Amino acid sequence: MDLNELHPDAVFRALPRPTVLLDTDFVIRAANDAYLAATARSTDELVDVPMFDAFPDNPDDSGADGVANLNRSLEQVARSRHPHNMLVQRYDILDSVDGRWMLRYWSPLNIPVLDDGRVVGLLHQVEDITPLEKDLRRAMEGYRDIVQEGPLTDGDARRFADAARAFARSATDYQVMAEEIMNLRRALTSRATIDQAKGIVMAERRCTPEAAFEVLAALSQDTNVKLIDVAAALVYKAQGPAPE
Repeated sequence: MDLNELHPDAVFRALPRPTVLLDTDFVIRAANDAYLAATARSTDELVDVPMFDAFPDNPDDSGADGVANLNRSLEQVARSRHPHNMLVQRYDILDSVDGRWMLRYWSPLNIPVLDDGRVVGLLHQVEDITPLEKDLRRAMEGYRDIVQEGPLTDGDARRFADAARAFARSATDYQVMAEEIMNLRRALTSRATIDQAKGIVMAERRCTPEAAFEVLAALSQDTNVKLIDVAAALVYKAQGPAPE
């Protein structure tokens, strides 16, 4: 079946979320009105153009990774046949009128188009989150890093990914989501530090993990210092002075 036969044009163009339809070679086959508005491009500029020719990395940004990350996500979706939420991605776009590169942050979602279980195309959907405040973008980028570097349970990943998508559609409650994401990062960092401190106590005292935790808890109570701070101090002491 031809890819263009799989979407009624009027419905596709009316989708409220900016959406572009790609074939399996990542060539743009259609772009809806919202996507054209978000990228300041016309249909003639995009259709039948390879995605990364239409939207290359900003050559003035030495750390640009938009092309690499989007390509990786699209390949993952094509291979797994499951959607992939990229959560947040800096991907600057070129102003076709005056030739200036415009800073843009996006919340992208990539979805496979299936025909009898076979991937025949991909939907690339985005939300422009550039206008959002810097602390929120930082929180969303932090969550993206958490997902990539983990560990998170599947339930946690789904819950926070849903939260990120919901925020991208409506910024009214962003403070709640940002705080939850930052709390998760702090919790993961704290847990790793405490586990490392427990390992130090276990090695020194040849005791069980439970006994090592009791030592840390007792020290925290005796000194009236938070457990995470006790653990961090112990880890810092064990590492010794930094090499000159």
